[in-house]
Amino acid sequence: MIYAKKKVQQTAHLAAQAAKIIANVKELLEKNLLRIEGNEVYVYPEILKDKPTALNWIKCLHLYCMLKKRFKESDSLFFKDYTTGEQIGAYKNKKASVTIFT
Repeated sequence: MIYAKKKVQQTAHLAAQAAKIIANVKELLEKNLLRIEGNEVYVYPEILKDKPTALNWIKCLHLYCMLKKRFKESDSLFFKDYTTGEQIGAYKNKKASVTIFT
């Protein structure tokens, strides 16, 4: 659909993406494969698979925290191994980073 010479389908697509992210994160939380405590997210490294997948997960989980936990876009989020507590990634200064695939 074009409105004022601009496409407006992008917003609907983003809403659908956000809904899918929320559903996926809720499912992982219910299965105890993911735990969110404040600005720390505990996740099993096996879920992250490789670096591109891990970066995508980090961005998606930050979006989830912004929508559901009332985080600000500039808030930091730290990702830790579910079993050991070792830091495996972070979302700081609007950038995702991973330490387990370097």
